[in-house]
Amino acid sequence: MGWVLARLVVVVVAAAVSKAGGYVEKEPPVVRTPHHLFKRLPELGYPWAPHYLLQRVECHSLPLRAHYIDEGPRDAPETLLLLHGTPAWSFLYRRVVPGLLDAGYRVVALDQIGFGRSDKLTNPEAYSHELHVATVLLLLEKLDLKGVTLFGQDLGGPTGVSAMARAPHRFRRVVLLNTWLPQGDVFSSLSRVWEHAAYLGWRNVVAALGRHQPVETVMKVATDASSDVISGGYGAPYPSSQYKAGPAWWPLMIPLTEDDPVAIEMRKAAAFLSTWHGPALLGYSDREVFTLPGRALLQRVLPQACQVEIEDAGHFLQEEQGPLIARLVVAFIEEDCGAVLRTLASNSHQ
Repeated sequence: MGWVLARLVVVVVAAAVSKAGGYVEKEPPVVRTPHHLFKRLPELGYPWAPHYLLQRVECHSLPLRAHYIDEGPRDAPETLLLLHGTPAWSFLYRRVVPGLLDAGYRVVALDQIGFGRSDKLTNPEAYSHELHVATVLLLLEKLDLKGVTLFGQDLGGPTGVSAMARAPHRFRRVVLLNTWLPQGDVFSSLSRVWEHAAYLGWRNVVAALGRHQPVETVMKVATDASSDVISGGYGAPYPSSQYKAGPAWWPLMIPLTEDDPVAIEMRKAAAFLSTWHGPALLGYSDREVFTLPGRALLQRVLPQACQVEIEDAGHFLQEEQGPLIARLVVAFIEEDCGAVLRTLASNSHQ
């Protein structure tokens, strides 16, 4: 735990020399990352053609453009919906997608508003949990996706489960890795405060930095990705502070108190999972600290879940163990909690 918090200091120091600014009202309400900043994606393992849907957002006269990739046969036996957290985007899944496509599946990976190739609101207060859930529901409806396996990591988990609860007829399975359904019980006891120490440390950093958040430095600290991958991939969507309101807001969405609207929504999401008896895969990496406080709840509401531990990986486990995760998901789809999946999980350190 101390190691993680110490590394967060690196982020603060890096941000202190940043020239990025905070939100000012004279800025445009929406910005779009220039296309040329994504020119290196194919050489970095993300060759897929962009697709867009238009989303109406309150207080904006023009619809926003949300980006997604849609690969594999439309009549595939399985459809995977991949949801990211912060400050990542669908680029995080580039090492997972090939294995899913090789298995013959359809893969849809979304960039939430404020992230990746999607449009970005410049005011952090313009974002909400409901906005991200609405984007997922719009995508499901536009593509008429059915029989979906949800793959949610980080804050893609809460967003995805909320969407599942509102459109359960579209889902067949759920994969939740390094994620949680935060209930607003952070300060319910001293032990819970300690369990949330890593998140609370990060929350303080994010709150202090706002749009100064150095996304590339965050990903450098949090993953073993190369400098080219970080600058040409993870950092590409965010050429200046105007583009970073999404990463500045999303970590602060995690509720601290039980009366927080998001905590109320997460209790609904947990209640939904407790009545949903479809196949589930639940896992955490061996170096995860941020979402571990939510593991016990997910184990309780998903007693039928296959459970795995992914070794040699941190919070962004798709970056460090992407091919292995693809094999785990394929094994889960094809045989649920069978011997192949258990063998892959137990040998994940090799």
